[in-house]
Amino acid sequence: MIRAICIGEALVELRPAGPAALSRAVAGDVYNTAVYLRRSLGAAGEVSFLTVLGSDPLSAGMIAAFEAETIDTRRVFIQPGRLPGLYLIEVDERGERTFLYWRGESAARRWLTALETAGGADTLAGADLVMFSGISLAILSREERRRALALLASLRGRVGRIAFDPNVRPVLWADPAEARESLTTAFGVADIVLASQDDGAWLWGESEPNAQIERILTLGAREAVVTLGAGGVTLSADGEAATARSLAGVIIDTSGAGDSFNGGYLAARLSGASPLEAARAGQSLAARVVAHPGALIPGEFSHPRSATPHTDTL
Repeated sequence: MIRAICIGEALVELRPAGPAALSRAVAGDVYNTAVYLRRSLGAAGEVSFLTVLGSDPLSAGMIAAFEAETIDTRRVFIQPGRLPGLYLIEVDERGERTFLYWRGESAARRWLTALETAGGADTLAGADLVMFSGISLAILSREERRRALALLASLRGRVGRIAFDPNVRPVLWADPAEARESLTTAFGVADIVLASQDDGAWLWGESEPNAQIERILTLGAREAVVTLGAGGVTLSADGEAATARSLAGVIIDTSGAGDSFNGGYLAARLSGASPLEAARAGQSLAARVVAHPGALIPGEFSHPRSATPHTDTL
């Protein structure tokens, strides 16, 4: 059994469902990845989501949503008096998104304190994968970020692999310099970095994917993946560089594109696939996701190694 733990924030997602109506769902970058990782692993995997929620009806509904996806909820900590974060999403005619957030007092901001109270690194030790993101860090205080990165660094050798998606959201960081410092430290904590070209451009003013990969590896990661939107993905792992083309056809909504790629990629790697095979699996899954509205689309996915082969560059 493959065991993965994903650390982050789940939010209430609101999106237009008519001229005067909104639909409600549950989403969040690491949570989306956890769902697609769980679906892709199938019976071979157990995926746990580590977060904090309140004792309110919205939080109870979110836990029900986790359980409906067969996400392990033993690391969902409850803090009475707190509420989950919320955001409103709008999509333009090209499928691109804009967001409005209400998350200043989100219960998930307490995830590190809850983890430390529950046993800290010992609670995560033994997992095949621990995954976190730049948003997981951004919602913490400066001192909590320092402790969180130290805790995650201590897991090297105690878990199979640590994966990190910088998922840069400048609006979440009061100080860009502090954001760059924290995210740079996180690259050195991770075994696998799953970044976007936009992340690297914001962090270093560098848009060339191979130069971004070199920076990521120099900072301490062992496996670097950079997604390029319609340009596909480029990566370096196991001493080899590779590229995989985008498989997206009709694009209705890019919500969850990177998160689903991460889930497909990580599931394949945990199942023994090569980095290039994993990139193909991630691209195949992301292509299905962007063809539907919403970050989480309905349906099950086949085992990641069964993805249809494609001709790519190695």
